[in-house]
Amino acid sequence: MRGNIPIPELPSDVETWLIVAVTNVRAGTTKQGAPFLTAVARNASGSIPLRVWSDVLDPAQPLTPGLWGIEGRREAYERNDQFIVTRYKPVTIDRYREHQHNEPPLPRAFTIDIETVAIPEYRERVPDVLERNARLGKMRIEQIERYAEDADAEADRVYALGSLSATSGRIVSIAVHVAPLPEFAVEGHASSEHAFGIDEEGRDQGEVVALEQFFVLLENFDRDVDEIVGHNVLDFDLPFIYQRALVNELRVPRLVNLAEYSVRGVYDTQRAWWLGQ
Repeated sequence: MRGNIPIPELPSDVETWLIVAVTNVRAGTTKQGAPFLTAVARNASGSIPLRVWSDVLDPAQPLTPGLWGIEGRREAYERNDQFIVTRYKPVTIDRYREHQHNEPPLPRAFTIDIETVAIPEYRERVPDVLERNARLGKMRIEQIERYAEDADAEADRVYALGSLSATSGRIVSIAVHVAPLPEFAVEGHASSEHAFGIDEEGRDQGEVVALEQFFVLLENFDRDVDEIVGHNVLDFDLPFIYQRALVNELRVPRLVNLAEYSVRGVYDTQRAWWLGQ
């Protein structure tokens, strides 16, 4: 059996062993109902998709994201390469370093949170919007009551809510915590914290600066293995960031595809709570 070959040089249909970081593990079933796993193997030489059939799966030692020694062979599947795993076992970070002479390409979690505020120009439009909505019957009963009691107070309330829409609000700051995913946390790989839009003295640096610096931080984001983490990021933070970048005529790097049914590269804690995950 040949071993520790660079991933791009793996021979076809030859038993080989590798030391890799396994990521993006997903379960599936065949048409006959047999379970299997797909995943991605990465090391300093490259990456390759994995497939683990039911006869290889070990219930006592499930294949999960982490550092592993794997055995198997490279095969072509629908014109793409994949590695059919015949055996796997966990390895330590020291063993990985010994064989790869490098640090593992650890998947990262980018935990983000944005702060927004209504733009001043929106305050001037609010009275006209309220008057039109009242005239056209587009207000709920409770808002009609508030508007009738104190139109100025209702205008102030609606203006404050303008911070929740990218058409009436802007980004004040973007906070980001970067660290390896929990299952890849190893000694020597420290986390980092970043705040864009607010300087060390607490001064507003502007929305464009915040967005540009945020995009620089995430320019090497790999949605197949890295994750953007946050609360309600799929329905608020990420769309708001994209929309405000459009307003400011900024080029947006391709981070994630929000049009996907199950968005790769994002872990939304609000959705996880809803689904009990």
